[in-house]
Amino acid sequence: MRNIFQSAEEEFEIREVFRNSFSGRGYREVNLPVLERYETYESLQTIQNRKSLLKLIDHTGDILVLRPDVTIPLMREIATTYENLSEEVRCWYVQSVFRQSDDLTIPTERRQAGIELFSNQSAENDAEVIGLACLALTELGLHDFKIELGHAGILHELNRILQLTTDEQLQVKSYIQMKNRSELASFLQQHNIKNQTKDLLLETIFSYGEATSVFNRFREHPLNNQLSTIIQHIEAVYELVVASGYGNHVTVDLGMVNEMDYYSGIQFQGFSSTIGKPLLMGGRYDEVSQNFKAQLPAVGFACDVEAIFTVKTTEPRRIE
Repeated sequence: MRNIFQSAEEEFEIREVFRNSFSGRGYREVNLPVLERYETYESLQTIQNRKSLLKLIDHTGDILVLRPDVTIPLMREIATTYENLSEEVRCWYVQSVFRQSDDLTIPTERRQAGIELFSNQSAENDAEVIGLACLALTELGLHDFKIELGHAGILHELNRILQLTTDEQLQVKSYIQMKNRSELASFLQQHNIKNQTKDLLLETIFSYGEATSVFNRFREHPLNNQLSTIIQHIEAVYELVVASGYGNHVTVDLGMVNEMDYYSGIQFQGFSSTIGKPLLMGGRYDEVSQNFKAQLPAVGFACDVEAIFTVKTTEPRRIE
């Protein structure tokens, strides 16, 4: 457990890094309410995620929740100002989020630091946010981290091709998340999927590792238009991140599954070999704004502050 002094010092350090790294690029700090209306999350969360919400009842009988993430309430606030995106909006934050878990070792309150870029979808914008994630980790003193690139559209396309029920989608998602190729292959066989389609889906879902080799392998397969467009976009984003100087930190995982179901495009996670959970997660979530009667494409990431400082204390000090 971090003591109250250490926790305050960490928050000051990460806030200074974010301010110095992002303010000059047009990002402005935001502060959001801790209490949110339950209805804000009811339609945007899976059943499992809804169980993690910390609820309370106000004096009128309305259900409130302690803020479980920053992305959704920030989107709501931006949507009240901008129904359509006529100009780019850039935000950064350091905020606490609250989620309960059956795992008692996971604290209910966790600190997140992140950025959100409200701008039209493009490889350039996606790469900008990924590059800034790399910059933040580097400026915080981390060196041996990896950013894994994926795309939420791959799983969406798999579900479309197979015409799965909701329960079947959850089953397939669990196979992919556990990298259980044999169970997924058996599932596809039971659903009488043609061998060519089955092989392509398995190749796509279980392709991960060094980016160039993954992309080269895919050029050998006939992809449908949607998967081809997705692969081309990931490759374009990767090349831009390489050009920004962070290519040695980036790998690809086309079978990436994220606990947040609102991602619609590029998605990514940051890892260190020091600990077994992500340092950061992010991606594009263009469709979330529709829940607030707006059209606001956006991409961003959130860091786990405690995880980052755990790595900082255990990663070998680099001699310059």
